Amino acid sequence: MPSLLKPSTKDKAKALRQRIDDSLDGLAKAVDDVRASETFRQFLDVQARFHKYSWHNTLLICMQRPDATQVAGYRTWLKLGRQVRKGEGGIMIFAPCPWKHEKESDTGETETEQGIYFKAVHVFDVAQTDGDELPTVSVPTVDSAADDLLANLLRVAESRGIAVDFRPVSGGPFGASKHGSIDVDNQHATGQQSKTLAHELAHEALHWEDKGPFTRSLAELEAESVAYVVCLHFGLDTEVRSSRYIALWDGDSKALRASLERIADTARDIIDDVEAPGAKRQVA
Repeated sequence: MPSLLKPSTKDKAKALRQRIDDSLDGLAKAVDDVRASETFRQFLDVQARFHKYSWHNTLLICMQRPDATQVAGYRTWLKLGRQVRKGEGGIMIFAPCPWKHEKESDTGETETEQGIYFKAVHVFDVAQTDGDELPTVSVPTVDSAADDLLANLLRVAESRGIAVDFRPVSGGPFGASKHGSIDVDNQHATGQQSKTLAHELAHEALHWEDKGPFTRSLAELEAESVAYVVCLHFGLDTEVRSSRYIALWDGDSKALRASLERIADTARDIIDDVEAPGAKRQVA
């Protein structure tokens, strides 16, 4: 006869899945709230003015100004209320110039010829300009302490054969998944490091061996959602950062719910591994 005091393994699994679903419902609403805000709409309006440069032009920009963040032409900066400072040297890229003209063929019919050539133009980084502040969407770091959770997530990584390197990382993301190893920026609070490690563990589980089609935006949505669920389960609330991060990667509640099973299964696996025997107990 089953015990009336201890819930069965099946009941525990059901309760965990319900908590995960509730957590994801809350995250989905928070993401949509971010996307609906006036600040976010203003941010998107400005971002739409920046060109998506080709791989070749991106390489040219990086070679000439490695610290460039937002690059645009002289007139675009004027439209955004900013002026390129006098004496600033432009960043040379190649702009495509399509052409088309009509000519008469040998048979007397009109034929259209078209093609494309490239010409050198100059663009400027935002750091070379002065003027109106550009709208931004702040993605704050997690400043809480979560030493036990970080230690447990590290143990999970090691049990999965994933090496974790805690080291300073500058000028970009707080971590990286490298298919069998993970980098975590150790210049932040252990709460942020825990969130980062959970995020990268999700990438390791979902986005290396998976043969199905997915975009970078979808991969970031899934990994951040897993990290949010795992952290919230152990008392670390990362909603502000996670919702804004997902929104900036074009995520919304529809996309999140479309990946619900993948997110929930991956989060549950990490939670189960953290709660395995030998785990350090989280201090409230």
